[in-house]
Amino acid sequence: MTPSRNELRKAETHRKIAAAANALFLEKGYAATSMDEIATSADVAIRTLYLHFESKAAILLDFFDTWLNEFIRLMGERPAGERLDDTLARTLETMTSNGWDDNKKVDEVSVLHPVLEFIGGGSPEIAGHIMQRWVAAQDVLTDRFRATAGVDADDPGPRIDAVAVFATWMVSVLEFRTHFANGGTGPSTHDAGSVAIRAYVEGIGRHA
Repeated sequence: MTPSRNELRKAETHRKIAAAANALFLEKGYAATSMDEIATSADVAIRTLYLHFESKAAILLDFFDTWLNEFIRLMGERPAGERLDDTLARTLETMTSNGWDDNKKVDEVSVLHPVLEFIGGGSPEIAGHIMQRWVAAQDVLTDRFRATAGVDADDPGPRIDAVAVFATWMVSVLEFRTHFANGGTGPSTHDAGSVAIRAYVEGIGRHA
């Protein structure tokens, strides 16, 4: 069914609010960003903002959910026989070109994005949601990898690969957080993730 003009308008407002909030989180940080500032940046009334999102956390988690859905969709397009690190490289390149990730190194940012900030610390509400979504995402990737590879349900390879994708994401986040907290330099999350997934592919991935 084709969406109505009203539904399209609501979806566009929803997208504008999430994009405006994410830009402010990257510029000022999560704690320093207010709902009023998000409404002003998105050019919507504060009442309209609250019609779409009940809280700042809800905006952040909506952004993360949309990002993760797109990431998993692209990873799930992995052709049969393709190395997992090649799939990840193509996915990250597409995500960057579509405006999802800025792929900056540690010394190029002044504040942590809240998704990076709240993994391993901060709001349990946010961290718990992110981890729960990743558990579900691993199931989706397992099914897609299994279908692409044409293997039986009891073959552990697709599940191991899906878990490796999640582990790679965690490595990239934790590496970035550590370098940032120490006030030093360090690779972007994309670069750290690429090193981690390559180590998996050239190590245990060959024997899965």
